[in-house]
Amino acid sequence: MRLPDRGHNDTCWGPTAMTTTIEPAQDQTSASHGTDMTPLRTRLFPGLAKPGLPGTTRYGQSLSGADMTAEFMRLTGAEYVFGIPGGASLPLNDALTHAHGDGGFRYILTGHEQGAAFEAEGYAAATGRAGWCTGTSGPGATNLITGLADAFRDSRPVIALTGNTATTAEPEAFQAIDIVSITHGKATKASFRPERPEEVQPALVAAYHAAMIGRPGSVLVDFPKDIQIKPSVMRPWEEFIARHDWSTPQASDEQIRQLADLLASADRPVLYCGHGCVIDDATEAIRTLSHRYNIPVVTTVHGLGILATDDTNNFGMIGMHGTVVANIAPFLADVTVALGARFDDRVVGARPAEFSPDATLVHVDIDSRQLNRVRPVNLAIHAGVRDTILRVLAALESRTVASRETWHARLAELRTELPFASYDDATSEELSHEWVYAEMVSAITDNGRHLDEVVATFDVGTHQMKGAQWFPATQPRSWITSGGMGSMACALPLAVGAAYGRPDATIIACVGDGGFVMSSHELDTIGAYQVPVKIILFDDAALGMVTNWHGLFFEGRDMTSERRRGRTVSKVDVAAYRQMIVEGLNRAETADDLANVLASATNELAHTEWPLFTATAAGYGIPAERVHSKEAFREAVRRMFDRSGPYMIQVMLPTKNQVYPLMEPGTTPQDLVWKESSPGSGVRVYVKDVFDYASGQMKGSESRGPASARRDDIDLSVV
Repeated sequence: MRLPDRGHNDTCWGPTAMTTTIEPAQDQTSASHGTDMTPLRTRLFPGLAKPGLPGTTRYGQSLSGADMTAEFMRLTGAEYVFGIPGGASLPLNDALTHAHGDGGFRYILTGHEQGAAFEAEGYAAATGRAGWCTGTSGPGATNLITGLADAFRDSRPVIALTGNTATTAEPEAFQAIDIVSITHGKATKASFRPERPEEVQPALVAAYHAAMIGRPGSVLVDFPKDIQIKPSVMRPWEEFIARHDWSTPQASDEQIRQLADLLASADRPVLYCGHGCVIDDATEAIRTLSHRYNIPVVTTVHGLGILATDDTNNFGMIGMHGTVVANIAPFLADVTVALGARFDDRVVGARPAEFSPDATLVHVDIDSRQLNRVRPVNLAIHAGVRDTILRVLAALESRTVASRETWHARLAELRTELPFASYDDATSEELSHEWVYAEMVSAITDNGRHLDEVVATFDVGTHQMKGAQWFPATQPRSWITSGGMGSMACALPLAVGAAYGRPDATIIACVGDGGFVMSSHELDTIGAYQVPVKIILFDDAALGMVTNWHGLFFEGRDMTSERRRGRTVSKVDVAAYRQMIVEGLNRAETADDLANVLASATNELAHTEWPLFTATAAGYGIPAERVHSKEAFREAVRRMFDRSGPYMIQVMLPTKNQVYPLMEPGTTPQDLVWKESSPGSGVRVYVKDVFDYASGQMKGSESRGPASARRDDIDLSVV
């Protein structure tokens, strides 16, 4: 028995029937669609085209379920699998070990199963290919859930392989848990459990289909221990592949005509581009459309890099902490085209009907469930973004297209008039997010690297949104974070996966002190394999974004987010510590003595300088520095990029910073807070204080409204 697979017409957001029988093979790949699926099959199943046909050489042999799984991974071109073994998954792990040994793919032993799931997601995010992870039964499987849920929500193809107790085991056997029921349609796009050896092959193909086709996402295949061991005759994978529809939905010719007509006649068009554009490799098509016809582009956080940050047609990130102009543009537009975006609440606010209220709205999405779900539109197109844009480009060649110089100039003026407010003090040596991100860029280019060769991952919090505002993205898949789930502890493992997927790139993990504590187990992975991840740890002694909201909406009561827990930082007697360490080292005779001296000194120092994250990293063989000043960071970051392998810099931020612009809970983009009247004042300047939405013009100084110290009508029940 297995769970039914889900195609592009169903993203499996809710539970479905738990079992189904295996039907005879039926070829659905060409007859109903009239499309040659050979290129797609070659991309998804490279083993069918590679020399030696990996994954297909044992047809007709009797294989265990575990060996069958390893063969399927070869067929799909798997390069890495991230995970931790356990009793119920040992047969599977043994098969993976054999595949590792003969060069089929590499097994990466991680520090924690949550890290394994995020690492598989990081690999998928950086490459667009499936990321693989594994865990054992019980806690091993449940530890995977956060990473799987993150990949599900952010549409990244991750395949989790879990071991479980045998089909004959009673429900409360040691470490037995129904991981399929827990995850299916909730934390994964679909979850499967083969109950007989003959069901392993169809379950694997169905899971892979669900992960890769339509809106991608995470899937899980749970293998009872006896199914891992018992043999069955390996049948041709092509038989099971033929049971599924691997095609992509396409817009009708009439829909293409309508969209082309709208874009040709629009005076004030906007392209609102989301993650679906990246997933469908539509970047070049969108850049061509935008540049050829002078159409402004705004992106979601997952769309950063579709247009380079410095592209004049790129008006920035839309949404809660996005640019002011990106949030104004849809309000002023006469045509807004949403491409692979889902009108998320962080973009449209609490009243979706007020988003882009006067525009003709078009929505192109491969997930039919998203169409007219949040925001009703005038033209809903169930299709892939890339094919749709390429066909629209062809259609526009025969049309006269309206001039957009005035519209473009209007938005460019707003971009200049309403920029991000910086919290950096140029006259001070105190560090800030804004200055650190700018200096990172300088160091990267000084090192002879190009920003196109950088992949940066970001944990969730203040540094994440500051990074979206201040760290440039020049290519898709270069700015990676957790979106829908907002998962802290993601940046380090995402960076590990990205490093394995993009060995040609410079990999940077930007993490806050809260997220670092939650994910520091992956220092074990980074240090053991010397994964070349450059870690920038922003330490503001707080759960920064939560602390911000405590200040904004709870009168500054931040006890629950203040990470020092009331501890004060005392002045260190450097000379005394130096003497203590020297004397201890002089007495040391063994490696244990050396370790104990350093541990004792670290413990003493931690009572005044707690916590010593650099010592944590160093303990895993990762060079690390801590800096308090701009000059110190300027030198440290260059040492970091000059050195191969992993490196960490702990950046000590002396103050807590709000993140503006801000769309407050229960409001709309038209209620956006632009900035504070001065950094740290708490006095908010709303966009509508300085911008007249009715006329679409900046207000004169004489008509600008007063700033507001606090609003009492914020609905905190709407987040």
